[in-house]
Amino acid sequence: MSLKAVQTLTGRIILGVLRVLQLILACAVIGLYGKYLARATDANEHADARWIWAVVVGGLSSITAILYSLPFWPLRFFFVWDIVLFICWLTVFAIFASLYMHEDPEGNHDIEQMRDAMWLDLVNWLLWLVSSVVGGWYFWKYRNQKTSLSGRARENTKFGV
Repeated sequence: MSLKAVQTLTGRIILGVLRVLQLILACAVIGLYGKYLARATDANEHADARWIWAVVVGGLSSITAILYSLPFWPLRFFFVWDIVLFICWLTVFAIFASLYMHEDPEGNHDIEQMRDAMWLDLVNWLLWLVSSVVGGWYFWKYRNQKTSLSGRARENTKFGV
């Protein structure tokens, strides 16, 4: 096995672990904030837009992590969507940090859970930052590479290049 094959395999494993972590943590956020949305629905109250936004971002992140994990999915240009999700997680973290960062739970289980969810938002934000930086680096490094998908490889194979 060549060094390039090992690097490629290692990179795929690292990205696979990153996507699995993104999926698990996004689902955890959906569960934590969804509980309060369900509670509001049961009480016939309007759900707070901040909690809805957190669940929407978690859902988009979950779907994205699943789609990006598929082996046939072309990932070269999708780092831009990673940047969008990174910004979304930043807003979710900022919203809930402003609400719960300095809140003293004093034994209140709901506030403790919201503080835990806030830290999960931070970890999600960091994971999507890593994902977008790696995707941007990969795009920049291989942007001029000749591939069978771009059509340039077909042109060059006529001449044996």
